[in-house]
Amino acid sequence: MIENISLDFFDNFMAVILEIFFAATAVLYSYWIKPFVMKKRAVYAAAVLYWLISLIGRYTDGPKWVSMVMSVVGFLLPCIVLYLLDERRNLLQKVFLCSVFSLIWWTMLEMLSEFGFYERDIALSYEPFLTSVTATVIEFVVYNVLFYSIAIAILFFSFRLVHKTYKRKYEELTWREFIMLLAPTSSLLVVKPIIRSYFFLWMDGIKNGSIEDNIPGDPFRIIFCILSYASILVIIIFYQQIKEKQEEEYSMRELERQTEDMHRHMEQIEETYETMRAMRHDMGNHMAVIQGLIESGDREAVTEYIGAWKKNLDNLNKSIKTGNPFTDAAISGFADRFIEAGITFDQSFIYPDQLRIDPFDMCVVLSNALLNAYEASLCVEDPAASLTSVVRGNTFILNVKNRINSRISDVTEEGIPYSTKKEDGHGYGIRNIRNIAHKYNGEIEVRQDESDHRLEFILNVMMIG
Repeated sequence: MIENISLDFFDNFMAVILEIFFAATAVLYSYWIKPFVMKKRAVYAAAVLYWLISLIGRYTDGPKWVSMVMSVVGFLLPCIVLYLLDERRNLLQKVFLCSVFSLIWWTMLEMLSEFGFYERDIALSYEPFLTSVTATVIEFVVYNVLFYSIAIAILFFSFRLVHKTYKRKYEELTWREFIMLLAPTSSLLVVKPIIRSYFFLWMDGIKNGSIEDNIPGDPFRIIFCILSYASILVIIIFYQQIKEKQEEEYSMRELERQTEDMHRHMEQIEETYETMRAMRHDMGNHMAVIQGLIESGDREAVTEYIGAWKKNLDNLNKSIKTGNPFTDAAISGFADRFIEAGITFDQSFIYPDQLRIDPFDMCVVLSNALLNAYEASLCVEDPAASLTSVVRGNTFILNVKNRINSRISDVTEEGIPYSTKKEDGHGYGIRNIRNIAHKYNGEIEVRQDESDHRLEFILNVMMIG
């Protein structure tokens, strides 16, 4: 009677603790996926589906192939739901995230199970656990509570570590990156069924009497699980470090390109200044010519000469005057590009001479901000952009606005939009602006507001000089 009560207790206790564990696993599933997904309802739907499939699998009796099918469905179906409900974006990343979750989950349980074999042998070596039902029940309860609590803790801290390491969570994952990340751990897909078959064979042998001993603990299986678990995390960490290194290189290339543009704009400004100096130098000659034409009574020639001279002056006066030749060059180059593309461009930028802000840093901010505004304006039917600045005490604020067709939802955790371009080296403009703002103890603000029934993208840059 006592034995039957104990068996019923063990079964009921394991049923309860497994339900708690798989419910917690579903919560961790949503915790793991959530930072990578824009539509949070997709996360909750996938997590609930993951839990329901695992629930059905636990209470479905059938041949081994049924459990294998349920495992595949439990992996693929939540992944598909994530992809469909998250606006069909970044499919490879969705598959990668679900794969990482499954691999970490399996290696963690396998590793703890191996340690459990040693705990079982140690417990059975003590007389009370062989003769006392109470001691056996206490050992069973304590072991399983610790086992599944440690499992949940390992999952949580593993995902938290990857969250901190995986910086650009909305960035599109390429096929090359997908294969590079999963190829080293693909052996787990083969080893997992081998180990499972080994356990089934051993248990069948115990059942039919051909094997008397329990499944032994194997240190090599433990080492394999530890190395497999570590390799998953290390590969992701190294991958992100490589990406950060690439981003630094792309940022440097972008700065070099902007420096070349600045030199080109400076040459244009220098040509303008040289023309102005030449005109001032020739002022006496121009006045003499005009006086001679007036004395000769040729009014038509006087009008034509003055008109040509005025046209040259007007062309010179069109150049941007900000109070600094570097910012003159940076804004003038983009002003010409806006005009050529038929984009309305207004600017009232004044360089803050009274503040200690490096002109080159200011030019980097201007070039990146105006380039983003220019490229975004090319996709708008009635494009318009503006550049303004204001100084309040020792604080300088730069404001750039441009019209957009629709709201941008693909943003980083800091609220900065990702570039829609797929080529390497794009998407670092606002990041460079933010880095310079931080250099001057400032910050940037990115907003999307409506003005006159038109949607505008607004970038505010604050720098303290």
